[in-house]
Amino acid sequence: MLSLIHVLEWRATVSRDQVAIADDLGTELTYGELAAAAERAAAGYAAAGIVPGDVVPVVARNRAEWAVALHGLMRAGALPAPVNWRLAPPELAALLELMRPAAIVTDAACAELVGAPGAPGVPVLRIEDEPATGPVPERPVERLRGPEPCLLLHTSGTTGRVKLVPVTHQQLIGAVTFMKLEVPEALPGARHLSALPLFHIAGLANLVYSMFTGGSLRVLGAFDPAGFVDELAARRIQLTQLVPTLIRAVTEEVRRRDVPPDLSNLVEVVYGASPISPDLLGLAVKTLGCRFRQNYASTETGPLPVTTLPPADHDPALGRLATAGRPSLGWEVRLGDLGEIQVRGAAPFPGYWNDPEATRRVMTGDGFYRTGDIGAVDEAGYVTIVDRLKDMIVTGGENVYPAEVEAVLARHPDVREVAVIGVPHDTWGETVHAVVVAADGAEEAEMIAWARERMAGFKCPTGVTFAPGLPRNATGKIVKSALRDPHWAGRDRRVS
Repeated sequence: MLSLIHVLEWRATVSRDQVAIADDLGTELTYGELAAAAERAAAGYAAAGIVPGDVVPVVARNRAEWAVALHGLMRAGALPAPVNWRLAPPELAALLELMRPAAIVTDAACAELVGAPGAPGVPVLRIEDEPATGPVPERPVERLRGPEPCLLLHTSGTTGRVKLVPVTHQQLIGAVTFMKLEVPEALPGARHLSALPLFHIAGLANLVYSMFTGGSLRVLGAFDPAGFVDELAARRIQLTQLVPTLIRAVTEEVRRRDVPPDLSNLVEVVYGASPISPDLLGLAVKTLGCRFRQNYASTETGPLPVTTLPPADHDPALGRLATAGRPSLGWEVRLGDLGEIQVRGAAPFPGYWNDPEATRRVMTGDGFYRTGDIGAVDEAGYVTIVDRLKDMIVTGGENVYPAEVEAVLARHPDVREVAVIGVPHDTWGETVHAVVVAADGAEEAEMIAWARERMAGFKCPTGVTFAPGLPRNATGKIVKSALRDPHWAGRDRRVS
């Protein structure tokens, strides 16, 4: 019967006066205070009419009360559904229609989004308000078991229809147990820092990881490179999580300072969510002077990483920085058609919420989840992510992996960021096109010539668009559909 509620109650007993979570708004809660606040919230949610089994989206910025809402809803037997507060009103409306919520929990910063036209006519509960008084509901015993869903996450929706993914108590607790085995410094009182959104699986896992090990987690409402580095130094942070775009920003911030910040307490940075160049990773390791660990996972596979590249493999001399590491405890990894990575684990993907057809499309007959990533596995078992299957470009019958082209263009001294997409071509079906964030004065012909000197002609971009920035989702992934779709309006694109 081990659930997140049991973990919190245990921590409130053995670590009662230890700070559990703090935020940059000035709120700080000990484990005893967090557990008591969750009980009061559960009573308030019950008084508002929420009953076991109800889906209740949480649309709020990172803050200590977010953790109170999460645990209070679970204690009341509801399914909290963390929501990306960066969604546009039509996107949120479509997501809420899928959820059919009994109520919505929000904060002042997101209240306007929740109240936008198209939102369902359900009670809206403010996270800052004291919950309504009432009796604490009976313990929802059946919902406080390991294999039961404890919350719902939604996919990014960058391609296709948005979907809901149940996450079980077992998945979360299994993930943090694995990480505890890997990181002995994760002890009661260890200082954690996170600017990753709590609605994302990585940010959520960080919250649970810290609580499970008795750490003190400081969450930031937004990421600012200078502020983040100041937090690392001033609060003597030991453990943190970043995505590659944030690693670049933090590394550049540290390097530009005349007086280097004191990061001597920083033990480890965990990263993932999108590819990172070996050059940037090597520079970050040298600049921050701590261990780095890569985890490869997805919302569907849950918080337990499918593969891990541990700190020992971050020695550039080993030549493993371009890999995603080897399968983690409890996972099987194989390559399917076109080299697609397929995985099967001890805490399996339970299927999309109320969407058996979507589940069928991503599962094999023998229980492997089709990730949609194209990969390779070497003789030592290290997995390299080559590209996304849906991003692969087929030009004149030749397969081109955008990541390979991006790696070449990224080495050009004027290129800061690059995304490669396929655009329509009357003769070849589609052709390679690059969208580049570059220094002033960069020229299309120069970029194409650079690529032609370094790779086969069919892989080289036939056109280049310069842009001030690249569209990204909440986790820092480039939204290639936003770059690609305008070129394909009214035309079919199929990758076979």
